[in-house]
Amino acid sequence: MDIIEQLNDWAIFGIIFVTIFFVLGIAETIRNYTGRPPESTRKFVHIFIGLIICFCPILFKVNIQIILLSSLFIVINTYLLLSEKFKSMNATSRKSYGTIYFPLSVLMLSFFWWDKPISFILAILVLTLADPIAAIFGARQRHTFTPWIDKKSVRGTSAMLGSSFLIILLGTDIFSKLYGSNFFIPLPILFGLGIFTAISATLSELISYRGSDNLSIPIITFISYEVYLINYTRGTLTDLLLWTILSIIIFSYAYKLKSVSISGAIGGFLVGIFIFGSGGWVLISPLVFFFISSSFLSIIKNEKPSQRDVMQILANGGAPTFFALSYFFFQDQIFLLGFLGSLSASTADTWATEIGFLSKKRPYLIFTSRQVKKGVSGSISLLGTFGSIAGALSIGLISFYIFEFKNTIALITLIGSMGSFIDTLMGRYIQGKFYCTKCNKDIEQYFHCGAETILTSGFKWIDNNLVNFIASLASGIIIIIIYLTYG
Repeated sequence: MDIIEQLNDWAIFGIIFVTIFFVLGIAETIRNYTGRPPESTRKFVHIFIGLIICFCPILFKVNIQIILLSSLFIVINTYLLLSEKFKSMNATSRKSYGTIYFPLSVLMLSFFWWDKPISFILAILVLTLADPIAAIFGARQRHTFTPWIDKKSVRGTSAMLGSSFLIILLGTDIFSKLYGSNFFIPLPILFGLGIFTAISATLSELISYRGSDNLSIPIITFISYEVYLINYTRGTLTDLLLWTILSIIIFSYAYKLKSVSISGAIGGFLVGIFIFGSGGWVLISPLVFFFISSSFLSIIKNEKPSQRDVMQILANGGAPTFFALSYFFFQDQIFLLGFLGSLSASTADTWATEIGFLSKKRPYLIFTSRQVKKGVSGSISLLGTFGSIAGALSIGLISFYIFEFKNTIALITLIGSMGSFIDTLMGRYIQGKFYCTKCNKDIEQYFHCGAETILTSGFKWIDNNLVNFIASLASGIIIIIIYLTYG
C-alpha cells in the first residue's frame, strides 16, 4: 500500500510539473498572438500556479515532491529570467526576481513547516490572491506613496489588507474543518488573527522590491499566523497585542523624530512583534536595550541622526530575529544563546562606531598606519575598541540577569567583540564602497538619494548592511558551536 501511495504521489508530481509548463506555453502563445502586455498574462500564470501549489499539502503525503518541484523551478526560472525567455512570466515594467523568490518561499515553507498544512496553504493563498488583487486595484490610482523604493497606492494597499483578512478569516474556518481540527477558535480571536496576519502581510508587501514580496509575503504571513495562534494557546496573546500597540506608538514616534524612515519603521515593527511573539517581554528586553542605547549614543555624538531604513534594521535585527524564531518553532534553548550572541555582535559594532566618533583622534585603517576620517568601514580606534567590548559586555550581563545563563558573560562578551572585529575585517577588504552623484559623497550604500550609486572599491553586492548581518549571524552560529563543543 505504501508503494502504491508513493507511486501516486510521483504521478501527481509529474502531472503538476507538466501542467505548469503547459500553462506557461499557453500564456506565452496568447501573449504573442494577441499582443497583450506581459503583465496581464503574468498575473494569470501567478494565480494558476499559486493555486496548484497551495493545495500540495492536501495532494502529497510527504514533502519530498514539493521540495523537488520548488528546487527545480528555482533553477528553471533563474535560467528563463537570465535568458529573457517566457515574457509572459518574467516581463514587467522593471526587472523582477519574483519568479525565483516564489519557489524559494515554497521550498522554505515545505522544508521547515510541512507539518503545519493550514498555515502553509493560507500563506500561499495570500500571495496568490491578495497580492494580484492589490495590483489590480492600485494600477489606475494616480496618488501614490513610496514607503521604500517601489511606489505603492492607498487603494492597492487597502485591497491587500482587506483581501488578506478575508482569506485568513474564511480560510482558517474552512481548512480547520477539512483537516478535522478539534481546536476551536472563538470568533473575536479569529477576527484578531485575521487582522494581525493581514497587517503583517500588507506591511511586507509595502517594503517589497523587485518581486521580493513573492518571498516575504508567504513567509511573514506564515510566521505571523503561527505567532498569533501559539501565543493564544499559551495564554500570552494579551501581552503580544499590548506590545503590538506599543510598538506602533514607538515607531510612529521614531518616524516623527526622523530616526527611522517609513521602511525602517515597518521593518522595526515586524522584527519587534516576531521577537516578542517568540519569547515575550524577556526576549524583547535586550533588543529594546540595543535600540535605546544605540539611539542615546547617536544623540551624545552630537550629530544629526540618519534615518534608518529597512535594510539597516534587518542588518542588526535580522539575525537575532532568525534565532528567536528558531527558538519559537523548535523550542531549543541553544537558539537563545544564538540570539544573544548575534545581538551582542550588533551591539558591540554599533557601540564601537558611536563611541569611536567621540575620539579626538582619527581612526586607523585596520592593519595599517594610515589614518582615515571617522566612520570609514574597516577602521579602528582605541576608544572604539573599548566601546565594542563594553557593548558586548552589556549583552553578556543581560544574559546573566534576565536569562540566567550561568558562566556565559565572558563567552558572550568575547563573541560580541569578535563579531565586531569580523565586521571591521569585512568592511576593510570586501565591502563595496560607493559614490553618490546626487549628494556628491562617498557612501556605503548601493542605493542612495533615490538612485543607484557608483562602485569605487570592493564588491558591489556586499554593502555595509550585508557586512553587519553576516557578522551578527556568524557570531550567533559560532557561540552555538562553541557551547555545544565545550559547554
